[in-house]
Order: sequence, then C-alpha cells, then structure tokens
Amino acid sequence: MLTRAPLLLNRLGSVPAPARKLFCVIVREVFHGPLHPKAPGVATPAEILEACGLDVGEFYSLLEILRNEHLIEIGGEYPLEEIRLTSEGSAAEEIDEYCRKKDVPLENVLAGLDTSSLQ
Repeated sequence: MLTRAPLLLNRLGSVPAPARKLFCVIVREVFHGPLHPKAPGVATPAEILEACGLDVGEFYSLLEILRNEHLIEIGGEYPLEEIRLTSEGSAAEEIDEYCRKKDVPLENVLAGLDTSSLQ
C-alpha cells in the first residue's frame, strides 16, 4: 500500500460521500486542471464548479467540510479564491499518481474508500 494513503483514507472515512466526491474533483483539478497559467498545486472554484456540476451553495458547504477536516485550505478573497491541498490532503497526489499508472478510477479509492486496488 502507498505510504501516506492510510492516514488520508482514514480521515476521508469521517467525511460524507458528497464531500469525498468533491475532494476527488479538487485533486484532479489541482494536478491536471485545464486552467493555465496558475500556481502549482492550486485549483480555483470556477474550474472545480465546472468539473463537478454542483450548485454554488452546495459546493461551498462541502468545501467547508473539507476545510474543517484539514484536507484543503482556501486562500484569497472571493471571486479569486485559491484552493490547495493541506499537508494531510496532499497524500492524494501519491494516490492519484498510483491510480493513473494502474488505470484505477481515483473516485473508487478516495470517494468509495476502496483500498483493494492499492494492495
């Protein structure tokens, strides 16, 4: 198993499924999002909202859950906010790279908490 994955997956276990799904989108946009140029390790609300399809109110309430769990941090002021993974959340990069190499959907691991493919 990946070295930092268990701690992240344990933390995600206490987060509601919709917030875990949003976390997957954030991870994808942080590392592979279409918005360029932008600072490395940053996603913007606009690109996340476009990718996830949530309404703005639901998006911000789920974002708050992820922030309260110390998985993300939000910097800047509306509408120029920047979303970054925290040190706890940054283990998702290792999982994302592994999932890409093994052709495993990131959502299965981070949102579904399925660790069988990480063995």
